[in-house]
Amino acid sequence: GVSLSPVSWETNAHTSFAARRPDRRGNTLISSRRKSVGLVAVLLAFTLTAAACGSDSKSGGTTDTKKAGTKDAAKPKPGGTMTLALESENSGGWCLPSAQLAAAGIQVANAIYDPLVILDANYEWKPYLAETVTPNADATEWTFKLRSGITFSDGTPLNADIVKENIDLTYGEPTIVAKTGISPLLFRFVYSNIASVEKVDDLTVTVKMKSAWSAFPFYLAGSRNGIIGQAQIDAGKVGCAEKLVGTGPFMLESWTRNQQFVAVKNPKYWRKDAAGVQLPYLDKVIFKPIESSTNRLSALEGGTVDAMHTTNANNMDQIKKESDKLTLIPEADGRHEVAYGLLNVASGPFADIAVRKALAMALDRNALNDVGNNGEFKIANQPFDSKVMGYVKDLAAPKYDPDAAAKVLKPMNLTVRLSYATDPTTKLIAEDVKRQLGDVGVAVNIDEKDQSTLINQALGGDFDLLLWRNHPGVDPDTQLVWWHSGSLVNFGKINDPDLDKLLDEGRAETDVAKRTEIYQNVSKLFADKLYDAWNWYSEWAFGTNKKVHNLGYNTLPDGSPGTGLNWGWTYLPEVWVDH
Repeated sequence: GVSLSPVSWETNAHTSFAARRPDRRGNTLISSRRKSVGLVAVLLAFTLTAAACGSDSKSGGTTDTKKAGTKDAAKPKPGGTMTLALESENSGGWCLPSAQLAAAGIQVANAIYDPLVILDANYEWKPYLAETVTPNADATEWTFKLRSGITFSDGTPLNADIVKENIDLTYGEPTIVAKTGISPLLFRFVYSNIASVEKVDDLTVTVKMKSAWSAFPFYLAGSRNGIIGQAQIDAGKVGCAEKLVGTGPFMLESWTRNQQFVAVKNPKYWRKDAAGVQLPYLDKVIFKPIESSTNRLSALEGGTVDAMHTTNANNMDQIKKESDKLTLIPEADGRHEVAYGLLNVASGPFADIAVRKALAMALDRNALNDVGNNGEFKIANQPFDSKVMGYVKDLAAPKYDPDAAAKVLKPMNLTVRLSYATDPTTKLIAEDVKRQLGDVGVAVNIDEKDQSTLINQALGGDFDLLLWRNHPGVDPDTQLVWWHSGSLVNFGKINDPDLDKLLDEGRAETDVAKRTEIYQNVSKLFADKLYDAWNWYSEWAFGTNKKVHNLGYNTLPDGSPGTGLNWGWTYLPEVWVDH
């Protein structure tokens, strides 16, 4: 699967853990997941993502589950090193305007760069590098006043000039693109509503829109959209990917592709804790890409790494069973990404709504949930989780009815290509999908790819069905780019005037009640036209050994709590280790 969003994009094929078993309703759609590429890796996942955890209602052994956003009671001890295992390498580097970041890439970016705004514990945006963020009356202009005295890791100041250049690069202002050679292939479409960026004074910029954009700050929340330094921009198309310069808590020491990324404490970091102690606490973070979720867990259990992220329910169960030496930190309930079958609805078999409906009836999602997640994830019938604007309670989906599906599909003699990102658990899911579809007369060719290749395949529309994960639980406007006709990252090639109209209305509307109704209508439209085959709400968690403290905990500059964990990545300034 792949997961994308303005705050973080990912493509991921892993499974996730849910604090409670789903209801067995029998409604069935197609199962699928995507590998975090991390809200997209490819791309755009510039999604904004979440945290805080649930109860221990799963069976099996004692547990040590820590709620994300919880501060360790012990006094922080500055210094030391933490090694964090990530699900993939980000081989393309971290030139943020053009980078293709999944969850793993976003996690590294979060250590190096800071965003203009950040999400608080309620998943509302709050100023971060910006001191204030102010819209005009109709949300066609947004003014950002920056905090004074902040510098990049190379000592250059954070000011309006560099912020303007970052935003210009992100939306593809022609002059800056020509000057630098850096082209925002994906963000160009995400931020296509930006008309211009104007410097007001040394610490203030105003972003002007082509039309009203009430949710614009949500797109900027998270380090997938962090501010990069002038020296990194000046390094050009190639150098920008490797010459990392940010205002974040850490800075690049070394990067050996497919082995490790070493980040060391940024002595110029602008934040201190409530007691006046300089952040970050850690001296060093080592990020190790370990693609297999099973191997990541083995590394954690064996002490090769101190922490890992995962969407694999089996991993989470095992971590909880080893509570004497490990701790599980799951994300918040109600704001998860959705694992689903991403369908190409422009060409091939799924351009026919009758085929999409029969496919939905052909697959037993509960059985697939058992295969991938021990049956522990909550079945999804819509793109939005329960705490997200646009969620519709008890929204119906086609019932599991393989006999009815076979009557439609067998006479068609269809062959479908099923693509997914390399992962052992996802492979099991794909094989069971193949078995179930074979039972109703559909031949399935399984197509396993590495994460980056899968994303490029999605971009090119070269697929029938992808196992995918996307749509983190923040403002629904952040999903417009995935569904609106004409968007490069509308991977399924949906072209529906009614959907476009709803998405445009939701973007411009400022009244919360009206926006809620609009996005509920989006959910109902998907239920009617079956453009995607929803499967379950896919959860992330981190596992740590006992030496790690405060992972999953962060505060905002005013001391208020942040989200802690966000769809596969977490904040590191206040993490500390025993040493």
